Amino acid sequence: MREDRGTARAGHRLAVIGLAAACGLGLGVPAASAAPADPGGVGAAQQAAEAAAAQVTQLLEQSGAAQASLDAARADAAAALGRYEGERAQVEAARTAAEEARAAAAEAQAAVDAARVDLAAFARRSYMLGSTSPGLQALLTADGPAQVIERAVLLDAAGQGRSDAVAEFTALRQQAAGTADAAGTALAEAAAGEQRAADLLVAAQQAEADARATVAELQGQQAVLEARLEQVRTELVELQRAEEAARPAPAPPAPQTPAAPAPVPPTPVVPTPVVPPPVVPAPDPGHDWDAVARCESGGNWSINTGNGYYGGLQFSASTWTGFGGGEFAPRADLASREQQIAVAERVLDVQGRGAWPTCGRNL
Repeated sequence: MREDRGTARAGHRLAVIGLAAACGLGLGVPAASAAPADPGGVGAAQQAAEAAAAQVTQLLEQSGAAQASLDAARADAAAALGRYEGERAQVEAARTAAEEARAAAAEAQAAVDAARVDLAAFARRSYMLGSTSPGLQALLTADGPAQVIERAVLLDAAGQGRSDAVAEFTALRQQAAGTADAAGTALAEAAAGEQRAADLLVAAQQAEADARATVAELQGQQAVLEARLEQVRTELVELQRAEEAARPAPAPPAPQTPAAPAPVPPTPVVPTPVVPPPVVPAPDPGHDWDAVARCESGGNWSINTGNGYYGGLQFSASTWTGFGGGEFAPRADLASREQQIAVAERVLDVQGRGAWPTCGRNL
């Protein structure tokens, strides 16, 4: 558990670039993790194990930061997709409006053309028929001056009506043409917005792909380092066993003639009180502490990384004792898995998942 880890991060793209640089510079399997130069030196093997554990811890932290960057990139890509879909809908609406406006303009133009044809035909008939035109016949067959005047007014109105129809349809055509132009402009603007949204979507999807590649690379390096850490620990255990086997047995003490003991009055036998071991409460079944331990320490419940954090859940000494871990063992790495989980439940109740900034998401 890392109480002092910072959780502030830069933008997820900068985080991905920084993590990739860190991977290239310092997270390979370095020479510091190799077996000690003196195969028989337990101290050197212990140092190698602690160095490998520190590298695993560092990589776990960077993997957590890379995962956070990937989550942010996924959210950005989803938002960009939503904006793109919205722009597409606006383009479709603008295209429909433009098509309707063009159709209305075409209808208005057809009406103007028809009115002009009708007016021209009326004028030709009036000119070509002369005295035999229906208009003149209507005037000549009138019963009197009053009827002649009435029929002349009606004929003039018929000709004027055709001219008015042409003017009205021309105005409608101009209005429809203006509407079609405005709709075409709106369609062009919507198409430009769609293209901008498409560019942003491509960039967001590329950022997500980069973040996913960084996470995969870190996970691969983590597997290599964890395997190396296990190998170093195995070598350390073998060296410790060999050292114990090679250590000479202590010489037996010289025999001494015991002096005659003075008579001792019998003392009453007082039974030693039996102190029951501390009760370890059952863990919450909804909390996957094994997943947190795999993230924090590679699942090693007895790890001592040498950097001030102990056990599978990486307790600091102050946190372990402050939350009652001293009733089980002096340090977390000396306690059992169940005892460490019991203390972790207490920490979780008070500090929440933030007590494990990177690995707490596994709960």
